Amino acid sequence: MNNDYQENDIEGNTRDLTSHKGFFDVNEQGLTPKEMKTILDSSPVGIAIVKNRVLGWTNDVFHTMLGYEPDDLKGKNTRILYADYKEYERVGVDLYSHVDRFGNSLLETKLIRKDGTTLICMLRASRLDTKDPSKGIIVIVTDISELKLLQIQLQQAQKMEAIGVLAGGISHDFNNILMGIQGHLSLMQIDLSAVEKVGAHSRHIGRLVKTAAELTSRLLGFARGGKYRISVLNVNELMTLALEIFKPTRKDIIIHQDFEKELYLVDADQTQLEQVFLNLLINASQAMSGPGEIFVFTQNIFIDARHPYPFEVQPGRYIKITVKDTGIGMDMEIQKKIFDPFFSTKEVDDKKGRGLGLSTVFGIIKNHRGFILVESEKGKGASFHICLPASNNIHLKDIKEEPRPFDQVQKGSETILLVDDEEEIVNVGRNFLDKLGYKPLIARNGLEAVEVFRTYKDEISLVVLDLIMPKMDGRQAFLEIKEIKADAKILISTGYAVDDKIEGFLNQGCHGFIQKPFSLNEFSRALRKILDKAI
Repeated sequence: MNNDYQENDIEGNTRDLTSHKGFFDVNEQGLTPKEMKTILDSSPVGIAIVKNRVLGWTNDVFHTMLGYEPDDLKGKNTRILYADYKEYERVGVDLYSHVDRFGNSLLETKLIRKDGTTLICMLRASRLDTKDPSKGIIVIVTDISELKLLQIQLQQAQKMEAIGVLAGGISHDFNNILMGIQGHLSLMQIDLSAVEKVGAHSRHIGRLVKTAAELTSRLLGFARGGKYRISVLNVNELMTLALEIFKPTRKDIIIHQDFEKELYLVDADQTQLEQVFLNLLINASQAMSGPGEIFVFTQNIFIDARHPYPFEVQPGRYIKITVKDTGIGMDMEIQKKIFDPFFSTKEVDDKKGRGLGLSTVFGIIKNHRGFILVESEKGKGASFHICLPASNNIHLKDIKEEPRPFDQVQKGSETILLVDDEEEIVNVGRNFLDKLGYKPLIARNGLEAVEVFRTYKDEISLVVLDLIMPKMDGRQAFLEIKEIKADAKILISTGYAVDDKIEGFLNQGCHGFIQKPFSLNEFSRALRKILDKAI
C-alpha cells in the first residue's frame, strides 16, 4: 500500500484513498498509483481531499500555495485556512449545499496562508463517490489573485473609455449650465433696482450651480476605483441619472423608458451600478451607426425554486432592468464571447474605439449576487436583462433639507482659519464667515496655515482645510496642526469626492468633510455641527 494515498478519518482510522470509488475512475489506461500521484502533483492547481471539513491528502501545489510543508495540513480542520470565521461558515454551507444539489460546486473565497497573507481563489468541489457521501469531496483550488487585479485594472480602463465617450455630452451639459448662469447674471445687472427680480435671478443661478455640482459629483464617483460602498438604492433614479448623462452623446437615438413605479429597492454600490447602466447604453448606441431606438424597462419579478434558468439562482424577489436596442444584433457565436475580457467586435483602428466590453458589467452584477441575460439575433437588435436581488429594506431614507432664509441660518462668533490657495474661494469663504458673524483668519497654503495656527492656536476654534495646495498640501498641514494641538477641530473642504484618502482623514481625528461647491446654508450647518459638538 502506498502511504501517499492514506488518510486518517475523524475517528483516527487509516483509509486507503485508492479505495475511494470515483477518485481513480480515470485510471482506465492502467496507470499505477505512483503515476497517478505524479499527474496530480504536477497539476497547476491545488487539489485536496476533504471529509467532514477535515483535510486529508493534498497535492504539492495545494500546500505550496498556502505556505505549508508537505503533510502539515493533513488531519487539520479547514478552519485553519480562514482568517474570518463567518467566511469559513459561508463557504462550508454554500459548498456542501451546492454539491448535494448539483453534484458539484464553484465559489470564490479568500484563504489565509501560513504567513498571514491572503490568497484569493476559486474552489471547485465534487463528491469522490456520488453514491456514498461519507467518502468526502475532492476540492480543486485555483489562485485568481492576479486575475482579480487584472479585472480591477480592466474595469478602471473601461471607466476611462466611457468617460471619453461621454465627454461631448458632458461638455454640452456644462455649456448649457454656464449659459444659464451667464444669462441670469446679465439680466440681474439690468434689473439691479428691482429687488424681487434680482432675488429670482439669484435663485435660478443657485439651482444651476447645484445641477453642475451634481453632475461633477457623479463623474467623480464614476471615475473612482476601489472598494464597494453598499447602500439602499432606487434603481429607477440611477437609470434616470445615467440617461441624463448619455442622451446628449447621441441625439439621433430616441430613448423610450417604462419604469415600474413601486420598484423594489436594492442593496448595491451606486457608482458600480451607474457604470453598468452607462456601459449598456453606450454599447447599445455603438450597435447603431445611424438613427435608432433604445428601450429601457424596469420591473419587479419573483424567481421561485423551479426557475427556467440554466444556472443556480437564489429564489426570491428581484428587480429586472432591460436595455434593448434596434442595432445590428449578434449571432450565437458572438453572444458566447461578449462577456470575455478584452473581447470586441471592433477593429483596432476603428475610430469609435475598441468598445467598452461587457466583462465589467458581468463582474459587477455577479458581485451583487445578480445575473445577466442576453437576447439577440443578427440584424434584429439586442436585449440585455439584468436581475438584481431586492433589498430587505423597504424604505429609502433620503432627507433633503430646504435652503433657509438668511435670518434663519445658523451663525456664530468663533475664530475660523480658512486655508485655500484659490483666490476666488478665499474671497467667497471670507465673505461667508463675515456674514455669519465669525472672525476669519486666512492662509493660502499648508505652510502658511501651520504658522498661523501655531501663532493663534488658543484663539482658533476650527480650521477649514483644502487638500491640494502648493508648498505644503492639506495632508501634511493636517498632521502638523494635530501635532501642535491634538484636539484641533478640522473641516476638510475639497472639490474631490469622498474616497479612501478622505476617509483616512476622518479616521485620524478630522471632524468633517464638505465638498465644493457649497452654499452659505451648507457651510453654516457644517461649521455649527462641529463647533457645537463636545470633544
